[in-house]
Amino acid sequence: MKQSQLVHKNETLYFGLLVAASVLTVVLGIVFTIASLGIFLWVIGSILALSLFTHWLQIGYIRTNGVKVTERQFADLYQTYQRVGQEMGIRLLPDVYILQAGGVLNAFATRFFQKNMVILYSDVVELSREGYAKEVEFVIAHELAHIRRNHVQKQWAMMLGGWIPFLGSAYSRACEFTCDRMAAHHIQDQAASKRALTILAIGGKLAKEVSEFDYLYEASRENGFIAKLSELLSTHPPLPKRIAAIATNAGETNVPVFKTAGYVKGSIIGTIVLTVIVNVAIVAWLFTSDGFTSFASSPFIEEFAGDMTEEPLQQLAYDNAGADAIREELANGADVNMQDSYGDTPLHNLLYNDGMDYDSLV
Repeated sequence: MKQSQLVHKNETLYFGLLVAASVLTVVLGIVFTIASLGIFLWVIGSILALSLFTHWLQIGYIRTNGVKVTERQFADLYQTYQRVGQEMGIRLLPDVYILQAGGVLNAFATRFFQKNMVILYSDVVELSREGYAKEVEFVIAHELAHIRRNHVQKQWAMMLGGWIPFLGSAYSRACEFTCDRMAAHHIQDQAASKRALTILAIGGKLAKEVSEFDYLYEASRENGFIAKLSELLSTHPPLPKRIAAIATNAGETNVPVFKTAGYVKGSIIGTIVLTVIVNVAIVAWLFTSDGFTSFASSPFIEEFAGDMTEEPLQQLAYDNAGADAIREELANGADVNMQDSYGDTPLHNLLYNDGMDYDSLV
């Protein structure tokens, strides 16, 4: 089966919408930056820099505390991810680290500059020592699928499009469905694939006692507003839904169907439409009124950009200009009573200069 056949039907659509929204955000950001005298760019840049710095700290912690999987360290896991990665066509395989996470059953893929990484929580690895080798292989294959699909790199291309409600999380959930399909396809064991997701829900020991049909059936009945809203805000689909998707994709019958109540769909669509309308209305108001001007002349902007908007006479006073330059500006009709953002007149600012020859101004 071709990789394109394993990709969730909505992944490419959602990604395109997010990229388009990000491009629109960049265009509006340029306009806001110009209108706000650079303050908008400073604020957004600071937020992005803080996020990037936090990510680097996380990577640093993993690389200095996690145990790297190598030919000599956890050789069985090393051979597994090497084999699966090569079968998936990943040219540059990632580094794999094992990290203790206080009993959490999880794993994730990330990237540091040009190097991909996969992090396996220790409790996931321990499952391979308890007879769940194929299930752990599914988890590894799932994370490698994220790398094969370039999901981590794509996050940077669409991160500014998150102002559209639920779209970013919908794309992330579509990516999870894609990676589940790819992982199940490459390990060639549907039962182990479904069991791996059940283990993530309830743990390895209790997973053996779970009735798959009853688990999916009871979960499918949770189709009210709160349940659906929780799903829409999550970056991962509910585990029963992921299990059902694997079963359906494998051609199984008698799989419980997950449906959303009609009033829930209406509420969600209404929320999305209302949010988009409000955002468009705000932008339209800024373009068709003096919204930009008001923003640029606000006390906040003047506090940061006061020196850029001062009158020439005030600027001469700040720069400790000579008497001739000040006298020339006064001859051109400059107002000696004008005030800067601190309430000082040019005379006040001249008095701050101990080197000024005040007699020469007379």
